[in-house]
Amino acid sequence: MEKKKIAVLVILSILFVAVVGVLYFSEKRTVYTTRNVISVTTLPLPVLNGNVSVEQAIENRRSIRQFSNDSITLDNLSQVLWSAQGITDSEKGLRAAPSAGQVYPLEIYVFVGINGVSGFQEGVYHYVPVNNSLEKVMNGDLRGELSGIANNQPWVKQAPVDILITGNYHKMINKYTDKELSTRFVNLEAGHAGENIYLQSEALGLVTVSLGSMNEEQLIQSFKLPENENPIYIFPVGHPT
Repeated sequence: MEKKKIAVLVILSILFVAVVGVLYFSEKRTVYTTRNVISVTTLPLPVLNGNVSVEQAIENRRSIRQFSNDSITLDNLSQVLWSAQGITDSEKGLRAAPSAGQVYPLEIYVFVGINGVSGFQEGVYHYVPVNNSLEKVMNGDLRGELSGIANNQPWVKQAPVDILITGNYHKMINKYTDKELSTRFVNLEAGHAGENIYLQSEALGLVTVSLGSMNEEQLIQSFKLPENENPIYIFPVGHPT
C-alpha cells in the first residue's frame, strides 16, 4: 500500500512539473507573424556619385566602437540602408548586396535614438527596399534595451543608430531545400550587406562595427520580430569621436 502511495505521488509530481513547464514556456514565448506598422516615411533618394573611391573606402575601413553625440542626417541613414539592401535595378529587382537565387531573405531594422537622426523621431523602424522607405514598428528610444540583449555592449547604446540584420532561413530553404546550404547562403548574404554598411559609412565620414553577440530569442521577443526572422548582425553607426 505504501509503495502505491509513493508511486502516485511520483506520478503527480511529474505531471505538476510538466504542466508548470508548459505554462511557463507558453507564456514566455509569443509568436509574431506580422509587423505592427505605426507610420511610414519615404527616405531621400540615394546619391550615386560620391567623393570617396571604393579603393579609399576599403583601405580606411575600420571597426570603431566609440561614437560622438552628433546626430546623423536622414540622407546619410538612407544612403547606408540603401547600400545594405537598396534596389539597384528596379526592372530586375536587383539589390545592392548579392543574393543566392535572388531570394533576398534579409530584413533590415533601424533603432533610432533620441536626436539620433536630425529631425527624425526615435523608435524602431523596418526598411522597405522596394520603395526606399522606413516603417515605424515601435516607439521610443530602445537602444538601451538592445544593448542589454547584445550582452551589454555599451557602444550599442552610445551610437545614434543601430542597424539590425535578420535572415529568413525558411525563405532560402523553400528554394534550395538543403537546410545546411540554405543557412550558409543567408549568412553569406548578411556578410555582403554588412561589408556594404562598412564601406558606405566610411565614404560618408561615419564609423561602425559589426556585432554578432546577442541573445537571439530575447531579441525576437522584445522587439516582436516575425517568427521566421533570425537576428544575425547589429551595426552601431555614427560619427567618430
